[in-house]
Amino acid sequence: MASFSINLTSQWLATLYTAAVSLGLTFVLGRVLGPDGFGSYSYILTIATLFFILQDGGFKTLLFREKTVPSEGLKSREDRLFSWALGHSVMVTGAGLVFVWFLPAPYRLGMLFAVICFGFQAVINFISSGLRAGGQFPRDAVWQAMVRTSGAVGILLGVFFITPSPWAIFAGWSSGLLLCLLLSPCPVPRPLFNGLRIRDIRRPCLYLMAIDAATTLYFRCDIILLEQMTEPARVGYYAAAYRFLDGIVLLAAPLSAIWFRNLRMAWKEERAFWDQIGRMSMIMLASAVLIVAAGGFFSKEIIALTFGHEYADSAHLLPWLLGALIFLLPNGILTQAAIARNRERVYAVSAGAGAGLNIALNVFLIPQFGGLGAAWATIATEAFLTVALIVGLRTAGSSNDFSD
Repeated sequence: MASFSINLTSQWLATLYTAAVSLGLTFVLGRVLGPDGFGSYSYILTIATLFFILQDGGFKTLLFREKTVPSEGLKSREDRLFSWALGHSVMVTGAGLVFVWFLPAPYRLGMLFAVICFGFQAVINFISSGLRAGGQFPRDAVWQAMVRTSGAVGILLGVFFITPSPWAIFAGWSSGLLLCLLLSPCPVPRPLFNGLRIRDIRRPCLYLMAIDAATTLYFRCDIILLEQMTEPARVGYYAAAYRFLDGIVLLAAPLSAIWFRNLRMAWKEERAFWDQIGRMSMIMLASAVLIVAAGGFFSKEIIALTFGHEYADSAHLLPWLLGALIFLLPNGILTQAAIARNRERVYAVSAGAGAGLNIALNVFLIPQFGGLGAAWATIATEAFLTVALIVGLRTAGSSNDFSD
């Protein structure tokens, strides 16, 4: 098994490459589509991301955890988890394709290809979870880079050789992901469709889906509410600034993935478990402070260099959105700790309450302050989650009960 430094370096290289390609694509799409078109694309992407929670079904995280160290009730079923995950994704994606035809016509074709695209992405994530659970982080890094490259090429071909529209973006993206699945580093098994009938699978999956739904809702509801309460151009300005927050969270993902495996290995050792959480959280907090300082000083230059002067209104939003990292990055460690310790119920309750708070704050702040109000809601929600997760984990830990 590769050392921590090799694992981290390979994952960071893959993430840096993925982030660079993703940000580059965002800048290209922002310029080609313009604020109105980019706002429509962001809206479809947001809705598709919410549906992706059902396509994943919680299996990505369950695969990672149980293939690292299986829980008592899944030791005899671990070898069939991938098949059950695949069967679940196939069923949900098929249902989504039917549902799309009842959507308003302007979004129908874009959503159709978006559902297909994210169906492929779910399977790709299952493969990645298996590689990471086995400690094969360098191999997973190559897989990530291949997926991002193929998807990006498909997007650019769709935009420049078909039409600069959301449906062409998702159609090209889907083609790139399908090519990757045909070249998968792991065999894709035959799907099985009865996984959620098993209680030891259904219960954690439902909690994990609730977690994904709540976190995605409060991360994306700002875009949806801005779309409903303001004009498309303002959605584009906010979406442009938010891409930097997404990119930084993406850069933090390798540490979270590697540390999750470490936390899972120590999940029943109270002192070692909390020592790791404290060390990891302090590293994340220090990184957040440096990023916020840099973003505050150079926000205008960053926006002008990347999206162009057309997006100048995004510059005053960027420092506030980056401010959420003070809580968001340490929260990434706390959430990994909750899942590693089979405390997904604690996480689900905290995330659900956070989502409700975020929606309420957005509804209250957006009409008066627009994107700035949405940024303030994000900061408040992350601060609430920090407190809720610490209290929840401490209470759960004191009971010495490691099951839901």
